[in-house]
Amino acid sequence: MATTIFIIMIIVILLLVKIIRDKKYLPGPWNLPVIGYLHKLDPTAPYLTLTELAQKYGPIYNIKLGMLNVAVLADARILKKVLAKDETLERSPLFLIDTAFEGRGLAHANIDLWKDQRKFAANFLRTVGAARVSPNRKTCESLIKKHVDEFVQIVKNQALGKPLDPSELIIHLISSTGSSLFLGQPFSLNDKKVSDLARNIHVFIKLLMIGTPLNFLPFLRFLPPYKKKLALLKQAVRTGRDIQGKLIHECEKSTNSRPNLLKAFQLHISESKSDQVYTLDQLHRLFFDLYIGFTETTITSLLWILLYLAQHVEVQTKIRQELFWVLQGESLELADFENLHYTKAALAEIARIRTVLPLGVPHYASENIYLDGLTIPKGTMIMPLLWGIHMDPKVHKDPEEFRPERFIDSDGKFFKPESFLPFQSGKRMCVGEDIANMVTTIFIAGVLQNFRIGAVDSVPIDFTGSCGAALTPKPQKLIFTKI
Repeated sequence: MATTIFIIMIIVILLLVKIIRDKKYLPGPWNLPVIGYLHKLDPTAPYLTLTELAQKYGPIYNIKLGMLNVAVLADARILKKVLAKDETLERSPLFLIDTAFEGRGLAHANIDLWKDQRKFAANFLRTVGAARVSPNRKTCESLIKKHVDEFVQIVKNQALGKPLDPSELIIHLISSTGSSLFLGQPFSLNDKKVSDLARNIHVFIKLLMIGTPLNFLPFLRFLPPYKKKLALLKQAVRTGRDIQGKLIHECEKSTNSRPNLLKAFQLHISESKSDQVYTLDQLHRLFFDLYIGFTETTITSLLWILLYLAQHVEVQTKIRQELFWVLQGESLELADFENLHYTKAALAEIARIRTVLPLGVPHYASENIYLDGLTIPKGTMIMPLLWGIHMDPKVHKDPEEFRPERFIDSDGKFFKPESFLPFQSGKRMCVGEDIANMVTTIFIAGVLQNFRIGAVDSVPIDFTGSCGAALTPKPQKLIFTKI
């Protein structure tokens, strides 16, 4: 009898502790032992499951993915507060991410390495003109225009008025631009390394889906389906390094005088006399991080832009009219962009309605974080649910409706609301925001000054996308006709 009473008392105490804890810590759904909430995540669109939970439990809640506590942030104000803290600078431990990046490079580097390489990368981008404030910005602008003009000429000569899947040309455009920026030399259209590297990056990104169970339950790697996935990822890493090695070797032999990542790396070594950070391995990893960050997200953004403009011809027409009024038939200068209010609004709306990184890039709480009476415990993964922020009906009325006007103020000018975070926020936000905006702006101006973009007759455009680390459009054809 005494034993029974003792057991009941223990159970009651544990329940009381849980109730008190739940008041202090974050709300959230019930989680199963070991697997947590993984069994209920949509395997193809985990961002949709997490957004549904945000509507139920609020803009900040907790779930367990495997054995890892995850704080899901679906509110821009909360996200900015949390990611501004030094306690959230670390990246979260995720098995596939750790396997691929090993804590080096830039995007997933440990804090000390990240601080050094972030500064180096920002200085390099400024040197080549790929930053808002740079003496070489006009040079970078001209380089991008050259690649966009090549895209326009290929469409005019080979595909005008015909059904065209633009993805291969977009891949070449952005891959070649990236090579020009980082290695000082473009790809030729028929260079096999372009298609090889693009395919490798695409496979790599698909395999790095944040919500996959293998990220949270590493022991699954011994089971056949996950064993195969891990083998594919390791092969993609090896293939990527092989291609990078060839590109960097070609860069090393090149006699052109353009600045490039290799020269900047070598200069830093000669000035600092340091060989602990600036190694050949780190050069490869930094190049890969910058290249994949620029190419994959920009390719994805441009493809979404083309699809939405093809679907919404009235928006395309308004952009073209604004381009004509502002540019008067001349090519776009980036200084003109400040006057392209509707164009900026349309590009922002596309970035909102099809967030390229719907789950953002996860962070990690290295200490307890206290926020509005709640606690994010030390050791929690912090997931910026950018999709949930951008598709919140309380913030964006009728979020599934494509409406550029939501980014236009009462004076008819573009404005960027607090709830719009395509590049996330915080100290570790994307270092390439400026170059990404430069490319998309110059591209859309160059294309719409030359073509009308339309859907293929009787073939509806598919906007569902395919989710890996990024939300990419499915392959589909469009029609480009001459203005």
